[in-house]
Amino acid sequence: MRGPLAIVGYMGSGKSTVGSILARELGWKFVDLDEAIVAREGRSIPDIFKESGEDYFRDVESRELLSVLGGDASCVVACGGGIVIRPENRRELEKVTTVFLEEDVETLYARTRDPSRPLRSASREEFGRRYAERLPYYLEVADIRVTVQGDTPAEIAKEIISWSRG
Repeated sequence: MRGPLAIVGYMGSGKSTVGSILARELGWKFVDLDEAIVAREGRSIPDIFKESGEDYFRDVESRELLSVLGGDASCVVACGGGIVIRPENRRELEKVTTVFLEEDVETLYARTRDPSRPLRSASREEFGRRYAERLPYYLEVADIRVTVQGDTPAEIAKEIISWSRG
C-alpha cells in the first residue's frame, strides 16, 4: 500500500482508534488531525469553535490536512468528521488512499455525548442531518468503505490491511 492513508467518517466512528492500530500494524507514523490542530493552536477544539468560530477551525483544519498529506508518505491520518465539507479537502483526499468508516447514526449519536466534542450539543435531528449532508462526500473520497458495526477496531484495521494487499 502506498501512503499516506487517510481515514474519514462521522464523529464517533472510530477514526483515531482504528488509525492508531493501523499505523502500528503497518509500522507507519500516526497523525490525529484534531490533535495536531490542538497542538498548533494551543487550545481545545471546542474552545476554537467557541472563540474563533467554525469557519476559522475549518481553515486551520484544511491547512493541517495539506501539511500532513504533503509530509511523510508512511503515515496514517485520522481526519476530523467535517474534513469532507470543503471541496479542496475532498480533492486532496482523492489523491491518497482514503478509508471511510461507516456506522449507524444512532450508535454515533450515543457515542458522541462527551463534552469534548465540539458539536455534541446538536439535537438528534441536527446530528442526523449533518451526517446525511456529509455521507455523499465520504463516499466520494473513499477508496474503501468499511462498515464498523459490531467489529472491534483491531478487526477493522485487519480488514483495511487485507484490502490493501488485494
